[in-house]
Amino acid sequence: MKAKVATKLKIRPVDSSQLTKPNETIDVPVGKSYGYDKFDPADNGHVKVTLAANSGVYYAFPPHWDGLVPSQIVSKQQAEALFGNPITDVQLQDLNACLGRYKITTKVRLRHFLSQIAHESGGLQYTEELADGCDYEGRDDLGNVNAGDGPRYKGAGVIQLTGRTNYQAFSKAIADPKVMEGVNYVAAKYPFTSAGFWWSNNDMNTLCDSGGTVEQVTLRVNGGYNGLEDRQHYYDKACSIFA
Repeated sequence: MKAKVATKLKIRPVDSSQLTKPNETIDVPVGKSYGYDKFDPADNGHVKVTLAANSGVYYAFPPHWDGLVPSQIVSKQQAEALFGNPITDVQLQDLNACLGRYKITTKVRLRHFLSQIAHESGGLQYTEELADGCDYEGRDDLGNVNAGDGPRYKGAGVIQLTGRTNYQAFSKAIADPKVMEGVNYVAAKYPFTSAGFWWSNNDMNTLCDSGGTVEQVTLRVNGGYNGLEDRQHYYDKACSIFA
C-alpha cells in the first residue's frame, strides 16, 4: 500500500484529532509504501491493516492510500437481484471482504455459498436468530457457562454463529475481541464473514469444487434437507446472475 497524501497510521479507527497521546499515530509522508499481510473493514470507514513481517496492526483511511480498496467480487446490483431485498453498503463491504478472505471467488463456490445464505437469511431479511436464545442457556456443548450466555451468543449472521465457544473461535480467527460483545455486534459488523468462517471450517469450497450438488451442500449446511426447494430456487438464480 502506498500513501497518496500525507496521512497517518493509527492505533484506533477514529479521526486523527482524537489521538493525541504519544505513539497513537505514525506520520506517513506522501509516497511512503508498506507491505501488508491482510486488511479488513473497521469502524468509521477505516480498514484494519496487518503489516508484513510482524510490523504491527494499524488503522488506515482507504481514500488516503493506493492498494487499500477491497475488490468487489459481488456488486450491489447482483446481491440485491439474488436476495430480492436491499443490501446496505456496510453489508456489501462485509460480503466482499468475506468472499475474498475465504476464497469464495469462483463461480461454483459463489453460487453455492450465496444460495445457501440467501435461504438461511430469508433473502437477507434476518441477520440474527429470531428466538431470544434462552434455550441455549447453560448449554455446555456450546460453551455457554456464564449466566446470560444463551441470549448473548444466540445465532448471529446469515449462517447463524451460535454459542460462546464458536464466538470465541471466530473472535480469535479475525482478531477482533469485540466479537465477544455478542449477537448484536456480530450481526451488524460481520453478517457474512461469520458465515464464511463456518464455510471455511467445514471445507465447503472443496465440496463445491468436487462437483457437490445442491442436495449435498444442503446436507452439510443443514444436517438434513430442510428448505431444499427454496435453496435450489436461489441456486438457479445464482447460476443466472453468475453465469
